[in-house]
Amino acid sequence: MTAARKKAVDFSSGYFDVTQAVISVKGSKIAGAKTVAALRNAKLGAQVGTTSYNAIVDQIKPASQPAVYDTNDQAVQALKNHQIDGIVVDLPTAFYMTSAQLKSGVIIGQLPTTGKPEQFGAVLTKGSPLTPCVTKAVNTLRSNGTLTKLANKWLTGQGAPKLS
Repeated sequence: MTAARKKAVDFSSGYFDVTQAVISVKGSKIAGAKTVAALRNAKLGAQVGTTSYNAIVDQIKPASQPAVYDTNDQAVQALKNHQIDGIVVDLPTAFYMTSAQLKSGVIIGQLPTTGKPEQFGAVLTKGSPLTPCVTKAVNTLRSNGTLTKLANKWLTGQGAPKLS
């Protein structure tokens, strides 16, 4: 959810505090990276217009300009073709890419959260009368711990180290 996106659509309250992650393939020059600094000389890519691209520029501060792709699928193909060393995407997408799209795909690590965490929320038509109802349901799932349990079981607890 971003301020720019909120101008076009409604969002429920956030159901997942998402982090950005760096992925690559086993044996790549960044496969053993443990810190953000270790990624600065890597050629990284991301989908255009995403918070993932912003994370490369603002957090990693790479030595070379990040590669930009119209779709994540194009970024995956560039990684397969050895045109880039790694891709920055949100953590759920990182799990998908490394398990379904890349042979020998690995999550190098999660970037540190800076400031207010990014969130995923349900997307609804601008002005939708359902927005308050969906928000109430999400708030209930957050307050009773269900969202935290689901995130820990299926995402954050599944082998994505945190980069320092």
